[in-house]
Amino acid sequence: GGPVSSRVSAKIQQLVNTLKRPKRPPLREFFVDDFEELLEVQQPDPNQPKPEGAQMLAMRGEQLGVVTNWPPSLEAALQRWGTISPKAPCLTTMDTNGKPLYILTYGE
Repeated sequence: GGPVSSRVSAKIQQLVNTLKRPKRPPLREFFVDDFEELLEVQQPDPNQPKPEGAQMLAMRGEQLGVVTNWPPSLEAALQRWGTISPKAPCLTTMDTNGKPLYILTYGE
């Protein structure tokens, strides 16, 4: 080796320092403990639009016939009911006047 200029060694030192740095920030930088903020009750924005119209309520449909040999899970029961009566209404949405808007059947 001949003489090494300080400029080259500074570049090499900078490269070495760059390679020593962790590629990802530590995990604690990703997580912020905002538990205290969650406990604070946030006041509603006074400029927020107010809800309009009547409140929506769930309605009870017709009772299903009493069957003693239902499957053990809800999914299996729905599957069986859908194969027995695929055209039976499963879910109905109503418009604001209480008239059926969309009717979903088990076959769909």
